[in-house]
Amino acid sequence: MQTPFSLNYKPKLGQKQEYGIGIIGAGFIIKECHLPAYEQAGYNIIGIYNRTREKAEQLAKDHSISNVYDSLDELLSDPKVEVVDIAVPPHEQLNIIRQAAEHGKHILAQKPLGMNYEEAEKAVEICKKHGVKLVVNQNGRYDPAIQGTKHLIDEGYIGKPVMATIELRFQPHWQPYQLEYERLMFLFMSIHHLDQFRLLFGVPKRIYASSIPHPEGLYKGEYITSYILEYENGMMANAWDDGFTWDPESFGVFYKIEGTVGVIKLDIGWPSGGPSTISFYSKKLEDQWHNPELEGNWFPGAFQYTMGELFHSIETGEESSISGENNLLMMAMVEACYLSNKDKKAIEIDEIVKSSIKI
Repeated sequence: MQTPFSLNYKPKLGQKQEYGIGIIGAGFIIKECHLPAYEQAGYNIIGIYNRTREKAEQLAKDHSISNVYDSLDELLSDPKVEVVDIAVPPHEQLNIIRQAAEHGKHILAQKPLGMNYEEAEKAVEICKKHGVKLVVNQNGRYDPAIQGTKHLIDEGYIGKPVMATIELRFQPHWQPYQLEYERLMFLFMSIHHLDQFRLLFGVPKRIYASSIPHPEGLYKGEYITSYILEYENGMMANAWDDGFTWDPESFGVFYKIEGTVGVIKLDIGWPSGGPSTISFYSKKLEDQWHNPELEGNWFPGAFQYTMGELFHSIETGEESSISGENNLLMMAMVEACYLSNKDKKAIEIDEIVKSSIKI
C-alpha cells in the first residue's frame, strides 16, 4: 500500500484582496482565464474597456461587471480603479503601460512584457518613474504541478538537479495579429517554459537556441523551437516546442526532471484541460513512486495568483518574483534565444543585460 505524500505547493495570497480592478481588453484570455479566476478568488472588478465595445458589454453581462467604459482614459480616470489588468497584443502594451502609470495605476501586464528586451526595460523604467507597481502575468509558473515540483526540488527530494526536459507538441491557435509578427514561438509559447525553468533552477549562464519556420510558410515568425540552458553548477535544461504537430494523439506538454537521488514527471493538463499531476521517485523515501494529489489546474486557476502577486506587492512594498524588473531576466532569456538563433552560437545572459539601453 502506497504511503500518502502531501505537498506544500499553494502560493500564499496577500491579506488585502479588495483593490479595485480595471480590465483592459476583452479577448479569449480575459474571458476564459482572468475573469473566472478573479470570480473564484472574490476580487473586486470595477469595470472593463475594449476598443470593440460590444465585446466588453458581453463580458460585463456574463460576469456582472457594472461599468463598461467608452475610452481608456475614462477607465484610467476612475478613482475606484486602483490596478489595471492589461490584456492586449504586446506591440500595444507599452503605450498603455505608459498611460496607466501616468494616472498612478498599479499594473498587471501580459507576458511578453514587450516585443523585445528594450521595450520591456522601458516599461519598467516608466513604472519606476511614476512610482507604480508593475507585475507580469507569467501564469505558467503557478500551475499546481509546477509549484509542487518546486517544493520537491527545494526540499531536496531529488537531490542535485542534473537534467530537465520539456517537450511541447501542439497546434497553437494564433490570433490574427500574430500572423504579422516576425517573432512568434519563442515570444509566446517558449516563454512559458523558459520561465518555468527559471523558477525551478534560476537564470542560466547561457542559452543555445535554434528554430525553423512553418514548413508551409504560413507564418512570418519561427514555428518550431529548441533551446538548451546551461547552468554554472553543471546542470542542463532543454526544451523543444513543436507547433506544427498534426497528430492529435501526440498533443500535450511533457516534463521530466532528473536529480542525483530522484526523478519527477509532471503533466499540467494542457491542452486537454485535465488536472495537473505529479509522479515522483526519491531514494530518500520508500522504494515506490509517489503520486500526491493536487487541487486546481493552470487554466484558469493560476491567474488568481498573478493578480494576487500585484496585490501583495502593493500591500507590503515587497518586490514580486514576477515584478517587471525581475521579469527583465526573463525577457533577457527570450532575447538570448533570438540572438542565438540568428548568430548560431551560445549567448550568455549577461551579454543581454549589460548591453541594455535605458530611456
